[in-house]
Amino acid sequence: MDEQQVLKAASDWVWIPPDAQDFIEDDYRLTIYPDRTSVQWSATDRPLTDVIAEVRERASGTKPVLRWWVTGRTKPDDTADILEEHGFELVETVEVLARDLTSIEDLEAAMSPPSEIDVRPANTPDLLYLAGQIDAEVFDWAPPTPAQLQQESDTAAKAKSSPDTGRFLAYLHNQPVGAAGFTMTDGVLRLWGGAVLKSARGRGAYRALLAARCAQGIRKGATFALVKGRTGTSAPILRRAGFTSYGIEQCYQQRLQN
Repeated sequence: MDEQQVLKAASDWVWIPPDAQDFIEDDYRLTIYPDRTSVQWSATDRPLTDVIAEVRERASGTKPVLRWWVTGRTKPDDTADILEEHGFELVETVEVLARDLTSIEDLEAAMSPPSEIDVRPANTPDLLYLAGQIDAEVFDWAPPTPAQLQQESDTAAKAKSSPDTGRFLAYLHNQPVGAAGFTMTDGVLRLWGGAVLKSARGRGAYRALLAARCAQGIRKGATFALVKGRTGTSAPILRRAGFTSYGIEQCYQQRLQN
């Protein structure tokens, strides 16, 4: 695992659910989700003002939230400043972190998952719905749509024994308190949706979910784990668990007048 591998894997990581529209242009990628429109990356030699106007036009008539991700690879270098001049606000900062995956024994030694937390697969429609509700509460976003739940349920049903993508639920005293997902892509274990209810934080649920997913990645032959962690919550936990930071990604947002 080297820096360029990690940064390329991070750049390639875009979530496209079945009910989204995805458009890859020469100088940006635009995804229209049921609840928002996102510029996933942009690298343009055109005046950014022209690109912003083009994106706004394409997003008109959709949900009124337009997001624009800015990373170390974004061009022009002053994209964030120009977005702010056009009314965008910084709403989220995540750290790109990665960790080599060697053995499950090394993993457990580094993460020390607590015994009071029980981690189980979320592989039925009811459990996937529950995981989605936890995500929605923690991240303040919409719960999974019926199409998204159906896709996850179908995937889980096809590969229950050794899935390449899936979710786990964390239980404290037999009550679900956390949820997290993973996806195997080209030998990289992508970790996403790590959420723990506020009432259960500080008990090790996040670490337990992290250990379970990384162990699954090792069993599937992943070379390294990749995650985009919020700077104020999960990123410090991830660094303590042996993850290395490879930079930040920032999300700027604007509400459109449709």
